[in-house]
Amino acid sequence: MFKLTRSRLMTTSVCAALAAGAFSLSACNKTQQTQTSETASSAMSDAGAMMSDTGSMIADAVTPDTPQDFVNKAAVANQFEIDESQLALKTSKNADVLAFARRMVKDHTEAGKAMAAAVAKSGAVTAPSTTLDDAHQSKLDDLKTKTGKDFDDDYISDQKDAHSEAVSLFDNYAKNGDDPALKDFAANTLPTLKAHKDAIDKM
Repeated sequence: MFKLTRSRLMTTSVCAALAAGAFSLSACNKTQQTQTSETASSAMSDAGAMMSDTGSMIADAVTPDTPQDFVNKAAVANQFEIDESQLALKTSKNADVLAFARRMVKDHTEAGKAMAAAVAKSGAVTAPSTTLDDAHQSKLDDLKTKTGKDFDDDYISDQKDAHSEAVSLFDNYAKNGDDPALKDFAANTLPTLKAHKDAIDKM
C-alpha cells in the first residue's frame, strides 16, 4: 500500500513538473512572439519613416523656383560671369583664360538681353536687379586682389563653380518651371551654359 501511494505521489510530481514546464514554455513562446511582432512592427515603422524622408528629399530636389526667384538668381549669375570675365581681360596674360573670358562676356551679354525679352513676354515678374549679392561680390572682390597664376587659378575655380550652379538652375527651371516664357528662355540658354561648363572644366 505504501509503495503504491509513493508511486502515485511520484507520478503526480512528475506530471506537475511537466505541466509547469509546458506552461513555462508556452509563456516563453508567447513572449518571444510578442517581442518578434513588436520588433517587426518597429522595423516597418522605421522603414516607412525613411521612405517618407527620402520622398521629401526628392521632392525638394525637383521643386522649381518661383518665376521671380529664377530670374533674380539668373540675373546675378549672369552678371557675375560678365564682371569676373571683364576683370580677367584686364588682368590675365594666359591665352586660354583670355579666350574663355572673351567668350563669357559675349555670350552672357546676349543671355542678359534674351532674359530681358523673356521677362517682358512673361509679364508675371519684374525686371531683376543685376547687382551682385554678398556671396558673389565677395568672390569678385577677392579676385581683384590676385595677379599672375593665382589670378588665373582663382578665376577658373570661380567659373567652374558658377557654371555648375547655373547649369543646375537653368536645367531645373527648364524641366519644372511654371512660366512658359521663362521655361523657353531657360531651355534655350542651357546648351550654351553646358558648353561653357565643358570648356572651363577642361582648363
